[in-house]
Amino acid sequence: MGRKRVGAWKHVYFCVASLILLSLSSCAALQEHRESKELRAELLRGQKLLVQRNYDAALEAYQKILSLSPHKPPEDEALFNMGLAYAHFGNPKKDYKKSIDLFLRVLNDYPESYLAVQAKVWVGVLLETTESIKKAERLNEKIKDLERAKQAWAGSEKAKQPEVRGEEYGEPRDHLLRSQKFLVQGNYDSAIAENKKILSSSDSRFPKDEALFNLGLLYAHYGNPQQDLEKSIESFKTLIKNNPKSPLAEQAKIWVEILQENAGLNHLLQKLKQVDIDIEEMKRKKAQ
Repeated sequence: MGRKRVGAWKHVYFCVASLILLSLSSCAALQEHRESKELRAELLRGQKLLVQRNYDAALEAYQKILSLSPHKPPEDEALFNMGLAYAHFGNPKKDYKKSIDLFLRVLNDYPESYLAVQAKVWVGVLLETTESIKKAERLNEKIKDLERAKQAWAGSEKAKQPEVRGEEYGEPRDHLLRSQKFLVQGNYDSAIAENKKILSSSDSRFPKDEALFNLGLLYAHYGNPQQDLEKSIESFKTLIKNNPKSPLAEQAKIWVEILQENAGLNHLLQKLKQVDIDIEEMKRKKAQ
């Protein structure tokens, strides 16, 4: 009889322990589900604030995600969006260095994230932009001096201005996947061709906003030997015009501003080179 009672009590203890473990597991799962919903809600709130150009509030929302979800998704999305906020042309506290650091965190901490490729392109473009800004700041005074010298030489009788020389629904995703694969391989021409196939389709279900966005990235990519900022800007502008409600439209606006700023700085540097050439030519002719 004693052994039967002990066995019965062991069975009771086992049942109670199982119920406690099950309860704890359910509570943990419920807590994880609540946290996931809270993180997604906070991420969506940050995106809305970014679209509204309320940058400080957006950054606070993303920072909250970092504190609630350290070292795991959706931290990668929060870091990427923070990078966008600091690179945004409308942000009075725009800071390219912070933006680059945030995109690098996405690359280093989340190399498998779907945002990693975009973060890599952003880093390349922003590095080019910051380097151009530094050059422009160093050379701005020199340009003014050279312009004054050029005007002085133009007043000389011997000085002359140099001559100006003149299907099926599954296919779109296949194209996008192949485009990403070609981009990773450094095959930019093939990647561009895949996105153009989507744009040439008359099927309205084809994700043409994604294709235009990808073309913008490909033409702006620092590794593309046929990099063409004008085509990149044109692709992003077409996306904004034709798909204003696309989730990619806001990022396309940031790209346009960054690329136009970069193009302006490159024009400034080209202007400096031309002024140097003009003055050397004038000196050579006067010495004759």
